[in-house]
Amino acid sequence: MAGYLAALAVSPAFATDQALLDALVRKGILTDKEAQQIEEEVSKEPVAPAPGTESKIKLGDWVQELRLYGDIRLRGQYDTEQPQIPAAPRQTNYPNVSQRWRWRFRLRLNADVQLAGGWFAGFGLQTNNAADSANQTFTQGFDNYNIYINKAFIGYSPVEGITAIAGKQANPFYTTDLFWDPDIFPQGLVERIDFHKLFDLSFGEPGYSKEGKAPVAPPPEGPRNALELSLIAGQLIFFDNNEFNQVTGATGNIKNDAYEFETQLLARLKLGKNFSFTVAPAVFITNDAEVGSAGNPAIALNNTGAFNGNQRDELILLAPGDISFKIGKLPVKLYWDFAYNTNGNDRWNDVYGPLFSDVTFNAARTAVTGFPASSRISPSFSDNLAWLVGIQFGQNKKQGDLSIFGNFRQIGLTSIDPNINDSDFAVSNLNMQGFKFGLAYNVTDYAVFAVTGYITWNLTQNLYGGAANSPSNITGAGIAHDTTADTLQVDLNVQF
Repeated sequence: MAGYLAALAVSPAFATDQALLDALVRKGILTDKEAQQIEEEVSKEPVAPAPGTESKIKLGDWVQELRLYGDIRLRGQYDTEQPQIPAAPRQTNYPNVSQRWRWRFRLRLNADVQLAGGWFAGFGLQTNNAADSANQTFTQGFDNYNIYINKAFIGYSPVEGITAIAGKQANPFYTTDLFWDPDIFPQGLVERIDFHKLFDLSFGEPGYSKEGKAPVAPPPEGPRNALELSLIAGQLIFFDNNEFNQVTGATGNIKNDAYEFETQLLARLKLGKNFSFTVAPAVFITNDAEVGSAGNPAIALNNTGAFNGNQRDELILLAPGDISFKIGKLPVKLYWDFAYNTNGNDRWNDVYGPLFSDVTFNAARTAVTGFPASSRISPSFSDNLAWLVGIQFGQNKKQGDLSIFGNFRQIGLTSIDPNINDSDFAVSNLNMQGFKFGLAYNVTDYAVFAVTGYITWNLTQNLYGGAANSPSNITGAGIAHDTTADTLQVDLNVQF
């Protein structure tokens, strides 16, 4: 029997075919009991691979799946900006328009690992260390470029529908690029409960004949209508301050670590195969803490248009959503987003201010020197509000697919967080409004050519001083230093 067992153990066909065992039983060489015993023993051990076909990659027995993937994007990008601070009457060196064209690339490598017992993990590598951009400009002669870690996380899902993830990870929230930059990978702890995976929230039955006796067609695999309901909560670590720092009025709160909290209820109603309605109300809150070069240790933030200061007075209500359907075979999506900072007035006055509507000049009237106290302004409803509405036709899944989209948005100065907002729209400036539009075409299943444009201008005109902008650096300092900002991006993205 041992000889037969050895022969079966190295036979790949044994895993799917019992013909050999059946033949041995018919010839009386084995009894039914012996055949069953052999089958049980062989099933306990993996089938030996054929000589020369052994895998060169060795993984632990607890690794159930390893997925490697990534992409390379080549980009040509043109930006033009006009500063918010005006020119002095006799100023001769005023940079009326800042323009630049850059050739850029982005490389991303990712690994996702599924482990035994409901555990999983993953990591990612990318070019550029900025939180809101993985783009690397071709520059510095032929010098080589650095690679940075953009993801490193561990997750656990004890049952389907309940998940917890700790570490630096992909954005877990349903969102548009109004509030969260798509390139940001938050870090911290995230919990998610998918109620539709724990309970049956589907409904609807297949159609019946006129007599009401038999289905018109064979019943579908599952109900055609369903409600998907998820609760997502994130406790995110933004900046680490030394807990033993001495706090004074001049330093601000450099003793607390900076945290961001978001909780979202994601609801998606699916009616049939071609219609869905999604709403995802959320609350975003920050604590009282200095960040970046205002923190201690003072480490400047690298995101575009970074705000190095206090992140308090952000209690923001969010309401992104979309309606997706088809016109014939054409996918269509109407989408929107809404953000309102209920503490926006306090943030305007205590964090960003004072802010003014006029400037003063030196005696020679060759430079802006400051702002008259009489022109100090207070916040309005529009300063605390951000909103977006857009439409998309088509999608990009396979060769020949074409999508076209466009949206309009307004972003008040105190409405959203300047360190996590989209770095492309208005070059990350707040107090802006305008259009984003573009198209994408699948050259192959894995290669997409895209063109994206942004045309933006200021929401509140004549907004000067404070955290908004500075006469000493009119083209770079401040979170609202532009009066107009336009961008054109031409991309070729290849996935692997």
